[in-house]
Amino acid sequence: MRYRFQIVLLVYAALISQSCALTEITGGWSAVVNGEGTSLGESTVSSCFGDPFVTLGITSTSSLYGTGSVFDQKTGSQSLQLPLGGYELSVAYDGTVSSSLTLTSSGSGSVTSKIGSTASGVSTGEGSYDLLGYADITTEGYLSGSGIGRASAGGMTEYNVKAMGTPSEVWGSVSGMSSLNIVGLSSNSLVSTGQLNGLHTESRSVKDINGKISSASNSWIYAEASVIGEGKANVTSSGTAQGGAWDSSFANINQRLLNENAASSVTGELKGYAEANGHLDASHVSAILQAEAINDSSGMLVSGGPASYAAVTQSSDATRTYAETWVQNSVWGSVARTNNNQMAIEWGNLSDLGSGAHTYEAGSNALSFGKILMTTDYLFQTDQVSSLGNMSLDTYAEATKGKIAIAGTLMGPDGDGTLSSSDEFMQNAAGFTGGLNHYSLVDAGRTPLPWVETHAILTRAYVSSNPSGSEMLYQPYKIDNLEDPNVAWSRTDGSYLQAH
Repeated sequence: MRYRFQIVLLVYAALISQSCALTEITGGWSAVVNGEGTSLGESTVSSCFGDPFVTLGITSTSSLYGTGSVFDQKTGSQSLQLPLGGYELSVAYDGTVSSSLTLTSSGSGSVTSKIGSTASGVSTGEGSYDLLGYADITTEGYLSGSGIGRASAGGMTEYNVKAMGTPSEVWGSVSGMSSLNIVGLSSNSLVSTGQLNGLHTESRSVKDINGKISSASNSWIYAEASVIGEGKANVTSSGTAQGGAWDSSFANINQRLLNENAASSVTGELKGYAEANGHLDASHVSAILQAEAINDSSGMLVSGGPASYAAVTQSSDATRTYAETWVQNSVWGSVARTNNNQMAIEWGNLSDLGSGAHTYEAGSNALSFGKILMTTDYLFQTDQVSSLGNMSLDTYAEATKGKIAIAGTLMGPDGDGTLSSSDEFMQNAAGFTGGLNHYSLVDAGRTPLPWVETHAILTRAYVSSNPSGSEMLYQPYKIDNLEDPNVAWSRTDGSYLQAH
């Protein structure tokens, strides 16, 4: 048996004219490889040609081809402050990342965890610039074959970028954890996270060469897993991601989460479980909590809310195929504003949003999803301004007719949310208030008859548009146990439209 041990540590600073104000690292790591595999980790700091680009983070990756075992863990803390080329940049992280992988059959696999942030300031000519930052706490991985893969990342990371002599600035911070546990139960198993799991925030402030300005902020928490064949996957992401941006038009003292031209924030716990137990059986889960704000010369746009999705398909005679995902204790919000008292904002909170899909015989499928989406714009047009706002609370479930298959989504019981747009001439708002029982269920195999039900209950939903806009509230639904698939869904929707 061959043993391979590999660690990479890169701390690189190619600085033009000035050196780093502060760079420090504490902590350490250990890595062990048993079999043919690799374990990698890195921290990087770089800049070039007067346009600083800084990345600081810690990464753990465990990979295998063929049987073997890999384990890696790192704990570290770094911070960097860099005044350079007309910009002030700072990035920092503090946390622990780990990864481990064991393969007991032919195949391959890789799992990765990361904590890190990036900050950059780019000059684009004649006093124009592009400020960008993003921060992540993430895990991802796949496993093809029989074995177990695990990865986790926990801690905090943040960034800040300023254009000296201007109010333009971007900032962001992420704190929390992300983890995955993937298991392959046969040599034909394929288990994957699909995309990155974890927490992310990014923000941007731009002044282009023609003097046009824009700012944007986007924050999300995400969890996803897929299984094909015999395998299982657990994914969890929880914590807070938030950020904001000021553009060159701002005329006050920058205060985080109080007066940005664009800002976003999300807090919550997302988790999912996917299981398949037979050849070509498949299970998939995904959940997201997001908030976004955009502010540019065309207008403003904000959106946000949680969503959950679970789906399974069963081809074999296995005992079951199973998918379940939850978004719990979620809080989200985003805002865009100008210096002329024009604003678009949305926010909300929800105790629970969960989706499940279960099948128990060959030839069956089940799917469910749920979401809250709050979105509003405020648009600058040739001779007027206009605003369109929409909110939707949505649950959906379907399952194969005549099969032992169950699908359902539950939203509630606690939560409320508001979206609004306003200026000195108009005020628009829409929202909902708790006591939520938004629920859709299909039990296609219940005897003597299949069961379908849906509910769209809440304490209050409202829309207002003053002084002279249009308003709409509606609650469509459908239940059907005659067609294939059996279906149940319902929504609470609200919208407004006003211009002046």
